[in-house]
Amino acid sequence: MLLSVLAIPLAANVLVASAFPLHARADKYPVTATLNCRSGPGTSYDVVTSYPEGTEVSISCQTSGTSVNGNSIWDKTEDNCYVADYYVKTGTDGYVTDKCDGGDDGGDGGGNLPGLGATQSAHAKKIIQQAKDQNVGSHGCQAAIATALVESGIYIYANSGVPESLNYPHDKVGSDHDSVGIFQQRAMYYSVKKAMDPAGGAEMFLDKMVGISGWKTMDVGVLCQKVQVSAYPDRYAERVPEAKKICAAGGL
Repeated sequence: MLLSVLAIPLAANVLVASAFPLHARADKYPVTATLNCRSGPGTSYDVVTSYPEGTEVSISCQTSGTSVNGNSIWDKTEDNCYVADYYVKTGTDGYVTDKCDGGDDGGDGGGNLPGLGATQSAHAKKIIQQAKDQNVGSHGCQAAIATALVESGIYIYANSGVPESLNYPHDKVGSDHDSVGIFQQRAMYYSVKKAMDPAGGAEMFLDKMVGISGWKTMDVGVLCQKVQVSAYPDRYAERVPEAKKICAAGGL
């Protein structure tokens, strides 16, 4: 009888001891390359730390951000920074945990548009309204939003090389040539004041867009490139699926 009584807690201890390591391994995933962990879900954010190839990271939540080789999911790690899910071996191209909530980290918190944080959503809503005002429909809206996602992550960028831009409200400061605003419009060609306003930047983008022959039936990714004339023409098409969801949520 004494042996039987002692055997029960002993067996329970063995189960507990084996269960915890299994649980600890379940939410850790190896990175497939030396990987920068950034302050936000995109390649334009500052690097917080780096993980050598093979490092196992814990993912606290996931969100949408800059597309990397067709995958726009970013993973928030235990270091409170973000890595591109494309380089994390989770066993799937989809979400493996909860989406990040609220804030400006791409969460879907109250009132935010799909995949966007509060600041991004506020800017995107102004872009969508401008698309409605200019009567360009969902096609034009998708082109504007896809471009905004690629160029700035839908954040307003001032430019350290364009002093005037620093006088207007902005979310971040960049230094790419003389590009400013959400659409990264060149100060040498566009009004800096309008470019630094979400609606103003969208108006200038859409004005140029509607002047392109066949824009109404043109592939959205191609249309974005026609307007922006980017050195990386294929990036826009990658963001169109996100743009469709955002425009639809905004009423287009």
